[in-house]
Amino acid sequence: MGEMVSDWRAHAAASELAKLVQELRPDELEIWLDSATPRLPETVRINPSRSDVEWTRAELLGMGAIPIEWFTPNGGAYTLPWEKGRCPDEENRKRIQALHSTGRITQQEAASMMPVQALDVQPHHRVLDLCAAPGSKATQIAESLDGTGLVVVNEPNPGRANHLVSNTQRAGHLNMVVVKEDGRHFPRVAQPGFDRVLVDAPCTGSGTTRKNTDVWSKWKPLHGQQMSRLQASILCRGALLLRPGGRMVYSTCSIDPQENEQVVETVLERFPWLSLTDVNREAIFPGLKTRPGMTEATEACIRVWNDENDGSGFFIAVFTQTEVGHGSARASRAHPRDEGSEPIPIEPQNPGRNTLRIPEEEDLNLFEEWGMDSVGLAMWRRGHFAHVSTEGIREWMWAAPRLTAKNRLFPGGHWQPMRVLQAGQPVWTLRRGHNRLVSTGLHGLGDRVQEHRYEIDENLLNRLLDGEEPGRSTLAETFQNERDGGILLSHQGELIPAWLAGKLSLMMPESEQYILRWKLGL
Repeated sequence: MGEMVSDWRAHAAASELAKLVQELRPDELEIWLDSATPRLPETVRINPSRSDVEWTRAELLGMGAIPIEWFTPNGGAYTLPWEKGRCPDEENRKRIQALHSTGRITQQEAASMMPVQALDVQPHHRVLDLCAAPGSKATQIAESLDGTGLVVVNEPNPGRANHLVSNTQRAGHLNMVVVKEDGRHFPRVAQPGFDRVLVDAPCTGSGTTRKNTDVWSKWKPLHGQQMSRLQASILCRGALLLRPGGRMVYSTCSIDPQENEQVVETVLERFPWLSLTDVNREAIFPGLKTRPGMTEATEACIRVWNDENDGSGFFIAVFTQTEVGHGSARASRAHPRDEGSEPIPIEPQNPGRNTLRIPEEEDLNLFEEWGMDSVGLAMWRRGHFAHVSTEGIREWMWAAPRLTAKNRLFPGGHWQPMRVLQAGQPVWTLRRGHNRLVSTGLHGLGDRVQEHRYEIDENLLNRLLDGEEPGRSTLAETFQNERDGGILLSHQGELIPAWLAGKLSLMMPESEQYILRWKLGL
């Protein structure tokens, strides 16, 4: 075993990446290698919007979780006592997987939590995550908003965009919008633009050696140079979408100055009204050791090295849009050459079959049917699903007019020119005149359901969790006047979607059933 470790260390020391570190930190290569080769610890972030957040926290602490002290938002983040993906206890492994898949926690590298903390998201902010997949930072933003404002999460690659949709559904937030656009050419938005923009850019991953061992053999200096052009293009687009006074964070999991300081300097040179914010690093990341940027112009940036914090290498730059005399982002207002001229309205294209659209009147009846207070909510329809989002998404992203670069005007009442994949959460499945609740939609809306809701005893819950589907006739007393279709069961505050017809059936995924058994000791 010792011989294998020695061989691996020799392989890392001979890599092109090690040569870069030798240039950046003369005489410190051996110290860095000691921390850049072991596997990362398992780290998780709790979803504070869940009603059972304290139960989740207690269970994690019972597994030996240690709080990450610099992570300051409510809900907390923790380091677990095993290496990433290598939990030695089978039961704890199943529990962590279930907590993650049901959205109670997010398995996320600790350094990856830093950019959102630096973004300083405040309630009611409109936030753009330009490079959002797989979605850990996007859900962290939504949690920071605490149900207010909105976060637009973007991913151009179809496969990764689908993964992003799955992760937003897992988290269960109603203030998230998933879109599929090229970050370099992200469409214009309604005024005043975004209050916060996150550009966690695609990068070579040269700081991720502790989880991506291929980096040692694959990384070459040319790769950073090639990637920096893409990074600068995306960051420039983010700058144009940021309102005056707004904050933008640029981050990479790279240690290469070509992808970090060089990109920052390129953008600062292009946009004189964009400035680096000299944040108080100790206040934002208390107890975390950080270093400044490596050039005079980028000294306000934040560098994190593997060997100084038992994690990955990371880079963060915080920008402020300092333009005066304007109240909205450059990519939300008319070009100076068009000021004073009336914009030309554009007729929107007909929506496609799978476009997320405004619901029919009969769809809106779902709120009344389930006895739900719909204040502050908007409904959408796609295929057999009815989605629910916050009203702010409908007002700003769907209803508000949006200018184009050629002084044309999308009048609102549609998503164009943005390709929206999901708004809020799918809440109902609709088929053949019947409907039922979807588990992921319950996290934000379950407490609003007043109709077709039944408290059940432990005996019936046990039978259902054991796979039994009791006949309706044997349950007549409980569901005597209930129509066929979806219903909502509850037991000791736990919400359980079900289907009632000739028999009673659970309509919840295995992971939620596992959590329910665990919580109730069944």
